[in-house]
Amino acid sequence: MVDDKRIVRGDTRRTAILAAATREFGRKGYESARIADIARAAGVTDAGVLHHFPRKKDLFLAVVELREDVYRELYLREITTVRDLCDGLVAAVRRAAQDPDLVRFRRMLTGAAGIEGHPIEGRHRHNLERALEEFVPVVRDGIGSGELAADTDPERTVLELLALNEGIRDQWLTLPDRIDYVETFEAAVDSLYRRIAAPTGDAPPD
Repeated sequence: MVDDKRIVRGDTRRTAILAAATREFGRKGYESARIADIARAAGVTDAGVLHHFPRKKDLFLAVVELREDVYRELYLREITTVRDLCDGLVAAVRRAAQDPDLVRFRRMLTGAAGIEGHPIEGRHRHNLERALEEFVPVVRDGIGSGELAADTDPERTVLELLALNEGIRDQWLTLPDRIDYVETFEAAVDSLYRRIAAPTGDAPPD
């Protein structure tokens, strides 16, 4: 029988390693971060890190997955209106803001994704294409149902929503004591929604 306490200890160490790796990778990037520094910050030995993550690349990609988990729920929930989409994005940003180290890690990924041979080369392209594939039809349906103004551009709307998150996130990381990430993003999303929402009474007849 497997010792439950050993499992708990193993999970605790893994969590500590991921937290330390998030900080180190976010501050130094993939190439400059060292397993030895991550191990020291996590309170384990180098061998302890390698027990859970045999290669630095494995550890790095585990942090990437951890970061993407914050937004994964958005793809899993049932989104029936553009208002639902906006609210889901705000909820995802609220979850992300709870871990500033993970948000800093995400900013580091923006530049790293364009480096040839980097472990996440091409991943941002895939994520953007997926967002467009998932969310553009929601906006298109919103136009058809009368939720949005008829002249709304579906793809441009989704790109603007994503850009608002990218931009406000970077501003928050630059001036964290001055900018409220969640509040500012929510206000920007609400402003965008009001701009594209159909005027009252413009909904098509059933």
